[in-house]
Amino acid sequence: MEVKKFTPSPKYLTKSRVTLSLVALLVLICGFLLVGLPVAFGEGLGALLIILAVTFVFDLLWWAPGMLLSGPYYRSLCYEIHEDEMIVKAGIMTKSVKHVPFRTVTNLTVKRGIFDRWLGIGTLDIETAGMSGAQGAPEQSLVGLENPQEIYEMVVAALHRFRGGMAPTCAEEEAPTAASPEVLNAILAEVRAIRQTMGREA
Repeated sequence: MEVKKFTPSPKYLTKSRVTLSLVALLVLICGFLLVGLPVAFGEGLGALLIILAVTFVFDLLWWAPGMLLSGPYYRSLCYEIHEDEMIVKAGIMTKSVKHVPFRTVTNLTVKRGIFDRWLGIGTLDIETAGMSGAQGAPEQSLVGLENPQEIYEMVVAALHRFRGGMAPTCAEEEAPTAASPEVLNAILAEVRAIRQTMGREA
């Protein structure tokens, strides 16, 4: 099978930056409502402006690096479908390569949040036996997919090919052997003999 490689849509970068900006705006609004207004009533407008300036500076300290690093992180994301596993590559300074063997995959889920539906992207969550669900999180998530349903079908097809190749071996190992009528009759005769012996002893 030819290895299939794909990357997130550029819309995922847009989603990341919009999310960061909305969180930063929410922090400013909460700082104004929860701290700024009560202080302004007691201390005056000067104290309010100082609190807003401090909140803005602290907000900027995490928002600016987040915006700068979102681009390189987005470009580092790469997904691969192999014959027997999925590989997810990510990371800026610390690169991670995550292998998800098909033999451990238990469930695939396509998810689309509000921003995902607005931008026309989605996420494919991969759950595995023994690894997923402990904290309610999947083993791996393929984020920012412009065509999540198509990727889902590609992974399902690869899973079927992989498990279809394993099926004969599994069938040989696990197939139950049907008892012949002669064996069943012999077992029945033995049970009757045991009952007769127990009846005589009683």
